[in-house]
Amino acid sequence: MVPHKTNSASGASSRTRLLRLLLVSSLLTAAVVCAVLSYLRLSATEKDVGTYAYESIATSALQNARAITLRKVQGSQVMATLLSHTLPDADMWPMIDVPGYIPIASAVAAISESTTQSFMVFVEPEQAEAFEQHTAQVYQTQGRPSQAGVQDFGFGIWKNDPESGSRLHDVSGETNWGGTAGILAPLMMHNLPDASSLLYNVYSEANRGIHIDSMMECIKNNPDPTVATSCSTITDMLELKLRPGPAGLLFQPVVPANNPNQFVGFATTSIHWQEVLTAVVPDYVNGLVCVVSTDTASYTYEIRDGYPELVGPDDQHDTKYEAFARSVVLTDFLETSASTSATYTLTVYPTSEMFNTFTTSSPLFVSVGFFAVICVCAALFGVYDYLMRHEAHERKLVLDMKRRFVRFISHEIRTPLNTVCMGLDLLASELRNKMKKTDQSKDDEDFLQSVLVDVKDNANVAVSILSDLLDYDKLETGTFRVEMKQVRIWDLIRKTVNQFNVQAVNRKVCLVLCLDDPSSTQNKEDLEAGVHRYFDMLGDDVKISQIIRNLLSNALKFTPKGGSIKVKATQKKDGLRNAKIFAKNVAMPETGPRSGSIQISVMDSGVGLSSEQLDQLFNEGVQFDANKLQHGGGSGLGLNIAKGIVEQHGGTILAESEGLGKGTTFTVELPMFEFFSEIDVQGGPSDKMLEMTTCTTSSLTDPSDNADGDFQPRHILVVEDSDSSRKMLIRLLERSGHSCIPAANGQDAREIVRSDMQDAQKSADNHTPIDTILMDFEMPLLRGPDATKQIRQLGFIGTILGVTGNVLSEDIDFFIESGADEVLPKPISMKCLQECWNRHPSTLAQRSMGLIRRNKWSFSRQGED
Repeated sequence: MVPHKTNSASGASSRTRLLRLLLVSSLLTAAVVCAVLSYLRLSATEKDVGTYAYESIATSALQNARAITLRKVQGSQVMATLLSHTLPDADMWPMIDVPGYIPIASAVAAISESTTQSFMVFVEPEQAEAFEQHTAQVYQTQGRPSQAGVQDFGFGIWKNDPESGSRLHDVSGETNWGGTAGILAPLMMHNLPDASSLLYNVYSEANRGIHIDSMMECIKNNPDPTVATSCSTITDMLELKLRPGPAGLLFQPVVPANNPNQFVGFATTSIHWQEVLTAVVPDYVNGLVCVVSTDTASYTYEIRDGYPELVGPDDQHDTKYEAFARSVVLTDFLETSASTSATYTLTVYPTSEMFNTFTTSSPLFVSVGFFAVICVCAALFGVYDYLMRHEAHERKLVLDMKRRFVRFISHEIRTPLNTVCMGLDLLASELRNKMKKTDQSKDDEDFLQSVLVDVKDNANVAVSILSDLLDYDKLETGTFRVEMKQVRIWDLIRKTVNQFNVQAVNRKVCLVLCLDDPSSTQNKEDLEAGVHRYFDMLGDDVKISQIIRNLLSNALKFTPKGGSIKVKATQKKDGLRNAKIFAKNVAMPETGPRSGSIQISVMDSGVGLSSEQLDQLFNEGVQFDANKLQHGGGSGLGLNIAKGIVEQHGGTILAESEGLGKGTTFTVELPMFEFFSEIDVQGGPSDKMLEMTTCTTSSLTDPSDNADGDFQPRHILVVEDSDSSRKMLIRLLERSGHSCIPAANGQDAREIVRSDMQDAQKSADNHTPIDTILMDFEMPLLRGPDATKQIRQLGFIGTILGVTGNVLSEDIDFFIESGADEVLPKPISMKCLQECWNRHPSTLAQRSMGLIRRNKWSFSRQGED
């Protein structure tokens, strides 16, 4: 017996697969996006770090270079000041001697980070011979090497021959570059151990002589005593013999302290630009380009490991880093008025090598790490999903097996019980008829009737157990449905409790009902307004009645003879303030404001429960010492189902007991609402049968008795594969005044309906058509739902009632979707059939009244488009 599969299951599976695919795709997309974004962000961060580092290094380099240049200039100014005050009178020049000059100049050179400190004196041509003799004596006194000032021509002032490069004696004051001062400017002293350059006539060389003329012009035009400092000058780019590479010579005028307007000589220091750049950055710096430039020339250096290396003349930086250029003027502090003084500027640029220092593989590693982590998470999710799906599949298999078992048990037990119950009804009817015709004693009749009632009661117990199994299955699968409407709860309690009066009397148990219905009293304002205020529930009256019946049934089972059961219902005005109704996919009717809650208590004086039993009471399948305590059997699912129903209504259910032998109290609390308008609401079971309604009674009814006095005979097609059940049902129907046609399976039923409809068309006046079909579910050749669908396709508009032992929710829905008007569970009784017919009037009666309407079923007829 395979359950019917709907499209919802496959649709849900497809949606699950799609969601799973979307989740994995989202994770992988997130992994790629995170990896790319992290790579770009970290790369940008590294670039920013490189830029910030360059800015810091460049700023520091420019500041350091300018500071070193300043110290060199200050060293030259110190030596000029020293000479000015050591030889303060102009007439002492040029025949001068500066004792201790060499150690003093060396100390100043070290402090000012200079290589050389030297000074020149101005000598008139006519003073040249005397100056040479004086200087030779000074050198001898100072301990200069014997070769100091000595050339090929002997001791004296000299210059370079521009053609041969040899050194020539120079005492004339004439130059080959156009100098007009007519003086000699021999190098008299310096701090270097090499004395070969002493007595070199600096004025003889153009790139030096023009600056001497410029200083003379500056001092001549500025009689200010401080003019010596403001007339200093620095040469343009030149290369010195002492050290290769671009350099500049700083000339600092020397004027005697007592004769400040007399220009008698000048102090000189060399500024080698590689020397200046040597200590401007730390040793770890690489790839910093430094360009030292004047208006006429420029040279490029590149820092490697903190040391500058000459790249070559001109500006050779990479133009793509033009925007990163940072510059400083190195000699702006001279503030000289000498016209020939050069202005030196240092400009620094980065290189790719510098930025590469701050570029690492971290962005790649981090991005790959991001991607890997998310991929691992996706893989773990896949493994977890696989394991969960495997576990869910196993659970589903178990659940399917349980449901198939429930289906099998329901079908296989309800079908024979259907025969038993119908047979008992027939026997009871025959018994009453026999008793009326014979002289049997009243005791014999009561005995036989009680036997039949006991048999019927026990059959109904089996049916109730099956119903509990079905309700539990619905709760477990989430298909348990409740119908939300106004429930006259006080009338419902009264009616449900009254159904147990006979059982209580038979068991010799005192059953007491106490109701505190607030609707019985009305306030003055409502009476003047002409409205009646109801304090009722919003819920499913059938399910609520089921809860009360379950609690009363249990109380009767466990209460001994002579005991008592009290049912008490009261309103709690402030009860369940935060209650929420959890019914899903159910239309909620309009209600008034909340009005507290109703508290229904069922108190018995029965066997009681221990604290351990109370903890387990509402679990599934719980039965405590069933053999000792239960007198009527049960599934052990009733309280578990009751709890599920109560929770769907937003209420609570509790059990209390002082211990074994001291009775038990069950308390159900459900939310209440105010209703003002009069509506026709019955307190009993719902009239609308969206689900099956179990019709079991403890009394044996006469099949000839009609539920309502307006009897309408029906022409009924009974479709049932069980011969005994079919015969019993036909016998019951015929005894009730109906006519029947038997069919053993759905295929026969379809052909009978086809033939009946054809006969009706041929002779409508003399033919009684079939207006009701009682259709079984499981049959050979063609199942009930399939046969129902095909019959509807033939155009049959009469009532089709499913009569089946397959009462799972999907079976009922499938039957109704196939065209059934309603589904009744086996076993059935004439009372249930009559109630159902009251909801579905006979088509024969409708024809006679001209009320036949268009077929509500949308199935197309066979053979039609």
